[in-house]
Amino acid sequence: MHFKKIKKREGFTLIEMVIVITIIGILSSIAVTKYSQIQANAKKNADYATAANLATAAMISISDGKSSNTEIQPTSLKNNGYIQFVPKSKSAKGKPFVVSADGDSVTVTIDDVPFYPKSE
Repeated sequence: MHFKKIKKREGFTLIEMVIVITIIGILSSIAVTKYSQIQANAKKNADYATAANLATAAMISISDGKSSNTEIQPTSLKNNGYIQFVPKSKSAKGKPFVVSADGDSVTVTIDDVPFYPKSE
C-alpha cells in the first residue's frame, strides 16, 4: 500500500479572506459612526462656548452703556471692540447667533434653540 503525502497548504483560503474583510468592514462602519457622533458633539460644545463668550461680551457692553437691553447684534459687539470677529455656528451650518438681553439676563440662541444659558 502506498500512502500519499498530504501537502500542507500555505496561505489563506478565499473563504477565510472574505470573512476577515467582512469583519474589518463591520468594525470600520462602527468606528465611522462613533466618529461622526463625536464630531457633532464637539461642534455643539464649541457653539456653547461661543455663546457664553458672546453673553459675556454683551453683559460688558450693557454695563459700559454701549448696548441697550434688547437684541444685541454680534456685529455691534465686534465694532465696539468686545469681540474680535463675528462668530458663526459650527453645529447649525454657519447660522448666526442671536443675543438678547432683558434686565440682568442675557440669552444666546441659534434658530430659537437656546445655547446660553446652557440647559442641563
